[in-house]
Amino acid sequence: MEAVARALGPAASEAWHRLGPSLEQFVAEQQRFKLVYTSQPTWPVLPASCERAHIAVLDASFNPPTRAHAGLAHLRPAISPHHFDAHILLFSVRNADKGRGRPGDASPLQRLHMMLLLAQHLEQSDMQVAVALVDEPLVFAKSTLLHTHLRASAPLHLHWLMGSDTLVRVFQPKYYGSEAALVHACDRFFAQEQSHMLCAERSPTSVQGTAGLPGATALAQATSPELHELLAHSALARHWLEQGGIALRPLDPDVARHSSTAVRTFLTEAEAQGMSREDLVNALHTMVPAPVARYLAEAHVY
Repeated sequence: MEAVARALGPAASEAWHRLGPSLEQFVAEQQRFKLVYTSQPTWPVLPASCERAHIAVLDASFNPPTRAHAGLAHLRPAISPHHFDAHILLFSVRNADKGRGRPGDASPLQRLHMMLLLAQHLEQSDMQVAVALVDEPLVFAKSTLLHTHLRASAPLHLHWLMGSDTLVRVFQPKYYGSEAALVHACDRFFAQEQSHMLCAERSPTSVQGTAGLPGATALAQATSPELHELLAHSALARHWLEQGGIALRPLDPDVARHSSTAVRTFLTEAEAQGMSREDLVNALHTMVPAPVARYLAEAHVY
């Protein structure tokens, strides 16, 4: 993996070699939040005139990062100024459904390696990017953590980037103990912290740009089946969509179709077939960002 590390920029290469000790310290000291990489020493760098820092949060399992993850990072905010000042890639060492992970998953360190490679990929599009660890499985609690720990020269405005499947899980009361607790969490997230959720839809209608048009009802805006079902049954989700706390955005179907599960399945099958490294890398380039493709071919993660 030294060849992969050498291909990184100086700051990222140094961060690469610190990831292992940083992760060990995070776990040993039972920390809740830790920045392990920033593209600038004083990230986020904001203009002097900035009154509010618009930070995009990409919170995922990164098992592995795919072109869909990169596509989410390129979404634009639903409110003015219609661009993000910076991005943060967030990995929780604890998942609401999977706990600390499952057999066959990439290890936390391997995921951090791939997150750093994704960060480098996004920096090529002139993004300011950070990578962070959290020990908190739920989005609403993660938002409060970020507001507690992140420092910037202007107040933070967090925009959480997610797919429709994640948005559906966010509004399931089982993760909060009661409907009342979910209502309280939503109020803190949307009203008090003024955070937003930017949800990428994957249906053909959404990609054609008909989702989220002004004046559309909540149900009319939702074109993917899972979101339509959520909004049909959750008055709470409908409320925050109509209030502007949630925005729906199209994602190119050629990008959206790449799932982490599909990549893992492909790698397992490719190994069984004895696929050459060159063919493996070429195939992976269609599914994951180029730096991640090289890492997967070298590291035999799955």
